[in-house]
Amino acid sequence: MKLTLQFLIIVLALGCATAPPGHDTARQIQSATGLGSAISFHTDALPLNAANPGNTLTLSSAIEQALRQSSELQIALAQVRVAQADAHQSRLLPNPVLDIILRFPEGGGSTIVETSVSADLINILQMPRRISASDAALRVASAQAVTAALDVIAITQRGYYTVCALRSEVELVTQRTSHLNELLAIAQRRLKAGEITQLDVTTLKAGQTVAAIDLRDSRLRLDLAKLALARLLGQPDGTTDWNLSTPLPTKPATGNTKDNIARALRSRPEIQAERWQLASLEDKKALARLAWLEGAAVGLDAERNSDWSLGPSVNVPLPLFDWGQTQRAKARAQAIAARHRLTKTLRGIVQEVRQAQASLSQLGLITNQTREELVPLQTERVRLARAVYEAGQSDITPMRLAELDLLKANQKLLNLELRNALASTQLERAMAGIKETQQPKTNP
Repeated sequence: MKLTLQFLIIVLALGCATAPPGHDTARQIQSATGLGSAISFHTDALPLNAANPGNTLTLSSAIEQALRQSSELQIALAQVRVAQADAHQSRLLPNPVLDIILRFPEGGGSTIVETSVSADLINILQMPRRISASDAALRVASAQAVTAALDVIAITQRGYYTVCALRSEVELVTQRTSHLNELLAIAQRRLKAGEITQLDVTTLKAGQTVAAIDLRDSRLRLDLAKLALARLLGQPDGTTDWNLSTPLPTKPATGNTKDNIARALRSRPEIQAERWQLASLEDKKALARLAWLEGAAVGLDAERNSDWSLGPSVNVPLPLFDWGQTQRAKARAQAIAARHRLTKTLRGIVQEVRQAQASLSQLGLITNQTREELVPLQTERVRLARAVYEAGQSDITPMRLAELDLLKANQKLLNLELRNALASTQLERAMAGIKETQQPKTNP
């Protein structure tokens, strides 16, 4: 009996000694984001307002600040810790159960002692599959943390570019309002002189009102965009008068569509998460085959009457009503659903790449036409109108109208450049490049 107990203790010690393989999520995030140092996991809550990033804010510094102050990323890193704990738990053997029964004979005599040591048989038999499933779940959580980091980057880029564009838009709309005010003043003088009708003045007043409304709307959108960017930087109550020194990308790289799709399918962490999730569910489906053995136990029974007696014991349920059929059906359905989710994810990523590629291609043509044809033509029109006015061949109205149309052309160019920048961000997110990691051999 002593030798048997010693053997059980050695087996338990071996079961407790194993550990999950090393899995450095912080390094994966660092590789995916290009940071100089890894993101720290904070056991305490992040402060309401982080340190001020400074008056001058580049896009790279904004992204780093957002990553280090992201509550969403910290939540994802905490979920990795949860998965790590589950992976450790799956490697622990179940605690043995010790039963001791004392019986006192009615007529006196020696006390009858019955003892038994048993262990959960099903847990021991399923241990390799449980370890595999928990390791796959750990990799799922790690890939989801990388996904959260890439989402933070994309949102920060969009917010940064939007604030840049809206600031320029406010300046253009302000200039447009000023030009309309000057035109209205000229029109009122010409109306008094009888050179134009009241219709011309009313038309300019309507245009002036529209410009004033557009200016208020642009300022509101700018304020909201700055507040959103401030929250991403971890400063929801901080200053928003930064000097954004990174301009909008004028010629974003597009690349070859097939190459971009191949890169996205190879490196997107969402695909890795779905594949590891499928691997975990396949392990759980295999575990369900032994579901009918739940409650089974093996052990040693000892009894002392006058002498000690020792022997093995086995407790096995009789599968008369429940032989694990429902658990197997459930596990199989979950694995099938995971396969369809993987296919859905793959198709969605291909669509994202193609849409971003198409947007960049067409927006590039439209932007170039606006920049190289429309704006130069409107600039030349302003030059000619000014020359005619300075020669005394017309009043100032044609020149002011030409300047107003030039402002509208520049505003159109600005909006197109912003759409180009956002499409470029979308393509970068769709092709999220990270170092390839080992993936389970599963097919959608």
